[in-house]
Amino acid sequence: MSLSEVALGWLLVVGWFLAWELVAARLERGSNAGGWLRAPAQVYVAEALLLTLFAALWFASLGSGGWLIMFALLGLLMEWPGPLRAGHRNEIPPGRRARATLAGVIRVIGAGAILWWRMR
Repeated sequence: MSLSEVALGWLLVVGWFLAWELVAARLERGSNAGGWLRAPAQVYVAEALLLTLFAALWFASLGSGGWLIMFALLGLLMEWPGPLRAGHRNEIPPGRRARATLAGVIRVIGAGAILWWRMR
């Protein structure tokens, strides 16, 4: 796997994460959200880089089999603890917490699909 493949995968995942967050922020805040991100763009760029490096390690060493399960588990590890911890402080309803976690897992699986497509 070449550095250019990893860089292209990273750029595609950055685009996926930024597009996802633009839509999610708009849905979360209502129709006149203005399209702003919920966190600084650097957060999504760094998250995409770490996920891309993980995927490069996965696809280069263990192959492309089982990527869906791997990225689903990774998504759960990334998304489940945050809303759960915030829910204990902020009284987030369990249904909203579950939807936020599921959306985050789908976001990571989507990124994994992009990387699988580019790196396998």
